[in-house]
Amino acid sequence: MRSLSSSGAVRKARARAEVEFRSREVTANWRNWMHGLGDCSPFRMADLVPPHWQAGVRFAAEIIPAYGKAALQKIGQADEFEDFLRECALVVADRTYQRKLQPYDSLPVDKIDQAIANFHQLVRTEVAGEVARLHLEAWQRHAANLDIEVLSAPAPERTDPPSDDHSAIAVEASAQDRSAHEIAPQRGARLQAFLTANDATIAAVCEAAEIYKPDMQRWRRGTLSGESVMSQRIESVLSGETPLMANRVMPVESSGE
Repeated sequence: MRSLSSSGAVRKARARAEVEFRSREVTANWRNWMHGLGDCSPFRMADLVPPHWQAGVRFAAEIIPAYGKAALQKIGQADEFEDFLRECALVVADRTYQRKLQPYDSLPVDKIDQAIANFHQLVRTEVAGEVARLHLEAWQRHAANLDIEVLSAPAPERTDPPSDDHSAIAVEASAQDRSAHEIAPQRGARLQAFLTANDATIAAVCEAAEIYKPDMQRWRRGTLSGESVMSQRIESVLSGETPLMANRVMPVESSGE
């Protein structure tokens, strides 16, 4: 987390969260809150959450997704990303409670750990939707990378001689196989470079090229001819001639004046 804390996204999220929390802190009278939540189970907290805890939850919920978005660019393995985000939520919740909320709680020392656990549960519930979205994006990237790695791996060359009965057909098929094996790694590498450079997904490329996923799979395997219309559409997207849908500039309607 320390290496990510200096990223622009995390610093901006932290600044926004600090301003919002401290603005509420100086205008509220949190010192009069005399009920600690250390003895409360998570099932009873819904009607008991004090105002400073509500502000703390919003503070943590601003920062945790920012760390997650920054980590997506650094952590390639989806399961490692999930572990990181889980640990990140725990650390942020713990620090938020101890540094910002504990001074306003009337709790004995032996109840603080339970209060932290309750606050952590509130934070996890608040960010559950955003965390799920980040998990999905991490697994989508991971799956796409694995797919490209498999397709880019060179396949063993055929060494069996063609049969005497179908020699012409066998030779032609063998030539096509060799051509596909040569093309697939090149296409896979170019697609991976484009996805990385544009922070895009394979689905986004298919959408821009106006093709279906099976067509993309055939192109990546090298079985789709480079002269086909679908191949040309894909190449147009990868070359930048056809922009991704998210990057397309919509025409501005005339005011009629």
